Amino acid sequence: MRSGVGLLFLSMALCSGWAAVGEPAASERGRRLFDGELPLRSRVAGHTSPLPPQAGRCVNCHVAGSAGPTVSASAATRSFGPLITAEMLTQALARRGGPPSRYDEAALCRLLATGVDPADVIIASNMPRYEMSATDCHALWTYLIRPGR
Repeated sequence: MRSGVGLLFLSMALCSGWAAVGEPAASERGRRLFDGELPLRSRVAGHTSPLPPQAGRCVNCHVAGSAGPTVSASAATRSFGPLITAEMLTQALARRGGPPSRYDEAALCRLLATGVDPADVIIASNMPRYEMSATDCHALWTYLIRPGR
């Protein structure tokens, strides 16, 4: 019995180690999705036809980076959509006239699919709605909240 319990703990330790090793790969996949190197299926709200993959790239409208010196002021001002930082996502902030809210992975995935933010405020209709797997949404979230990106 004791060897079975030891094997269970060893298995759990190995699996948690593999998950930690997998996060850099998820972050890299998220970067590739954000930059459009990997296509995302998207559409304009209220329309059924998909957008061409190049039109749905996150980088077309957003700058992703830390709030520090890695994102220049000129890059942030060229951004059509809001600057996306880990701090902006995870801190409680009032957005689009709604009450303070913060994102977690589930809230980001909901926003991307439905256009509804964590405070139940609908985002602008010019922001595409995305059809993505849970794996891709996790990768995007991992990339966006990764420190020092």
